Amino acid sequence: MDPAIEIHTVPGGTDLYIFFGGIASGIGMPPFEFHRASGILGQHRIFVRDLSQCWYQAGIPGAGRDIRSVAAHLKGLINKIGASRVKFVGNSMGGFAALMFSSLIGTGGAIAFAPQTFISPFLRLRHHDWRWRRRILAAWIAGIRRERIWDLLGVLTRQPPPDGCLVCVSSACALDCVHAAHISGLRGVRVRTYPSGGHGLVAWLRDANQLKSIIATGTCIQ
Repeated sequence: MDPAIEIHTVPGGTDLYIFFGGIASGIGMPPFEFHRASGILGQHRIFVRDLSQCWYQAGIPGAGRDIRSVAAHLKGLINKIGASRVKFVGNSMGGFAALMFSSLIGTGGAIAFAPQTFISPFLRLRHHDWRWRRRILAAWIAGIRRERIWDLLGVLTRQPPPDGCLVCVSSACALDCVHAAHISGLRGVRVRTYPSGGHGLVAWLRDANQLKSIIATGTCIQ
């Protein structure tokens, strides 16, 4: 089984990027390809996978069995590495995690590509979001005996990441736009909408040579 957390430190690196795996543990493309396309091979990187595939509600092996303990573990890694800037990055389910953990840890900023911003039964029913039913059910089951975060509106309202959140979605995916709109009015949240790419927006941005600039500058509040 792949390790749930991989840490890559780079001599002379000033920034730390924490990447959260999405559905099937990926980030829309192979991790090295993503890192190369985003121009961050010279910076510190942590890659986190949700092996249970339930929106990080069941914790991470080796880091904690629930959301709060994983946040504490990641905060310890951030403090140990001591980077001057921290960015939480994810695609789809990984985007949900990037937004959630950047808020819980209270440092840096988040860049989320085509993220879910809620997985609650009520909101999914309200917006007719029937995607990933079996995996969403696993997330609900995982939350029965743990503290659960099924709606990011609350955590982002209480403690927005100090460097803000950038949410990138495609107008070709109506449900992704619904999820972005759910948090678009919050302090520090910016939404960028692109004309193509659908839910595979992150690969489209790579092919359009836009990914590097987004990763480099996306979360800094002007």
